[in-house]
Amino acid sequence: MQLTMSRWQKAIRPALYCLIILAFSMTNAQTLPYQITNNSDYPDNEVYVAIVGITGGHVWVDPITGQVNQMSQSDNTVPGPVYGGNMGPGNNALYANCFRKLSDIPNNTVNLPQIAGCRIFFAFQSQLYLYFFGYSGAPSGYSAPNLENATDPNQGIKFEIAELTYNNYGLWINTTRVDSYQYPMGIEVWGNGFYKKVGELKTHQQILNEWQATAPAEFQGLLDQSSTTIHFPTKSSTFPQSLIQNYIDQIWSKYSSQQLVFNSGDAGTWRGSVSGNNFVFTRDSDGQVATIPGKPTTEMAMEASGVMAQGAQWDLVVQAQIAAAINRHAINLNLGSGVMQDFSNEANYYQTWPYNWYAKFWHRSDISYNSQTYAFSFDDVFDQSATIHTPSPTNINITLGGYPGGTSGGPVTLYQHCNYGGYAVSLDEGSYTLGQLQALGISNDDISSLKIESGYQVTMYQHDNFTGNTVVKAGDDACLVDDGFNDDISSLVVSTAGGWSQQIEAEDWAVMSGVQTEACSEGGLNVGWIDANDWIVWDVNVPNAGSYTVEYRVASASGGGSIQLENAGGSPVYGSLGVPNTGGWQNWTSISHTVYLSAGQQQIAIKALAGGWNLNWIKLSSASGARISPELVSEFSMSDLKVYPNPVEDILTIGVSDNQDLQQIEILDISGRSLYQLKSPKFNKVDLTFLEPGQYFLKIQVDDQLETKRIIKK
Repeated sequence: MQLTMSRWQKAIRPALYCLIILAFSMTNAQTLPYQITNNSDYPDNEVYVAIVGITGGHVWVDPITGQVNQMSQSDNTVPGPVYGGNMGPGNNALYANCFRKLSDIPNNTVNLPQIAGCRIFFAFQSQLYLYFFGYSGAPSGYSAPNLENATDPNQGIKFEIAELTYNNYGLWINTTRVDSYQYPMGIEVWGNGFYKKVGELKTHQQILNEWQATAPAEFQGLLDQSSTTIHFPTKSSTFPQSLIQNYIDQIWSKYSSQQLVFNSGDAGTWRGSVSGNNFVFTRDSDGQVATIPGKPTTEMAMEASGVMAQGAQWDLVVQAQIAAAINRHAINLNLGSGVMQDFSNEANYYQTWPYNWYAKFWHRSDISYNSQTYAFSFDDVFDQSATIHTPSPTNINITLGGYPGGTSGGPVTLYQHCNYGGYAVSLDEGSYTLGQLQALGISNDDISSLKIESGYQVTMYQHDNFTGNTVVKAGDDACLVDDGFNDDISSLVVSTAGGWSQQIEAEDWAVMSGVQTEACSEGGLNVGWIDANDWIVWDVNVPNAGSYTVEYRVASASGGGSIQLENAGGSPVYGSLGVPNTGGWQNWTSISHTVYLSAGQQQIAIKALAGGWNLNWIKLSSASGARISPELVSEFSMSDLKVYPNPVEDILTIGVSDNQDLQQIEILDISGRSLYQLKSPKFNKVDLTFLEPGQYFLKIQVDDQLETKRIIKK
């Protein structure tokens, strides 16, 4: 018997279950400190901690000593409760002796080595009852809590988890609300010039009160008053699944005779229609076809199962996009056939009923820090999830109880006085014009000192349009009166330290075709008279290859326009966006998408796929958290190459002959993101025992040839 994952363990998407080829070398593995801050209602001696994961096989880590131990049935020595005659997998009601009280952990800090598929369990007032099967072979792994089983020994025990993978490529860690909420949590990660925080901003009781006060009638029943657990909609019999099903039915009906076009970010622009019950899409850039093989049920759309998790790589990418759009009600049924829809625009999420209100609740800015959380299985689409990743972590803080009464404000605080006193305003990451600063109650000549959290920086501009002389302050306290700059601040940008941004005025082109300039209501000039097939080229120096958010300041009296971003000359095409009707030629709004750009001095261009809009400026900003698509490669068949067994439960074998050179193995998740890459592997076996059940892609390079195969983990 292998590791059993209950539904709540879908907390993180496959990126966190990074595939580790073969075993970890524990001898030289670097350890990381995970400090546990107890901000809960329970004293340290009523908080129980256990750590399980994979280092070659299934292990548990002693939270007190940091000792890594192979799982063994001999660890099952703790008597557990018996419900409905369930004596547990050992038929003796004995469970693993792996939990330790937080009060016994030195300095409340656990030191962990590199480890995969790791879960840190936190239980309150009682330990949980896990059963260990063994380190490897069959049976192996452990039996986790399954609260859908009324006889599970963990019924009635409040617990939460932090899930992580730490390997040579860095750390991935997050909390989750995918199956339920039990108690507030928070995580902070520091690295070399890196800092990120996620978690809840209210006490447990405050969250319950907010739920009861604001939840629509259809969602009220998700709160279990006896356990004070809020369940995911499809996990509760009280939720009327027809609520979301009606929206799904309308989508399938509308696009049986019309065409849905959407921008998926890195994976390109897709257009599709329903044939029978199959929703078939084609990608604009290369004609790639992706299919949703049937109309999903509410459960399939919300849980990413059934027809929303079937097929090859690009099928799964499109299924993820549509499932996320259904949960967020991001598919606008009022738009005409073939009109571009941008599913990345957060302003459109959870605005039109019906939608997954459970997810909306957890994304509220007063509930979750920076509105980031994992509220459904595809919540990482367009980077909405609470996953923290950095390639160079240094230390981690896990806060039990979250941050009630703490910083709901951002990482930067502006003060009226130079001694960090007077009226103060906290700012989240983002761009702020003079008007926005004044709306917060502070004018440019009032900003006299700053406090900046480690890992962040503030770029201050002399002019209101993010131009003119600049001053950059990073990760420290700063007094501006001494620099004489405070009187000149008219706009500023809060970003992660080292973050890059460049705003380009539309009229500052290198070359153009078919457009003209005119006076702009926001000052200076804008570009207008844009018709289909007009284009503009600008010079830009991109500092690093990677994902960038490209923002366009647009106005339109008619709507229906469309922008295509490309390299000068037309190849490659980075992505496209529809231009909305803003109500006038000088009524400005910003639209954006995330694209992948190569590094260096280059020319980027926009082409008008459809005209009828004005452009004031474009802005490029580094987007470190954005999804990055793998390099597209042509696929072909190598007749001698065998991958077996498939579906696979534990060990996957890549069958190459003795005279073939196995040069590289790479694993990709269903969104096309690379999870792990190993060059020149010495062995041809891949350990999948810890991987979450689902579909993945195995990219193999043999004798300078590439092949991508779909694999299914049972």
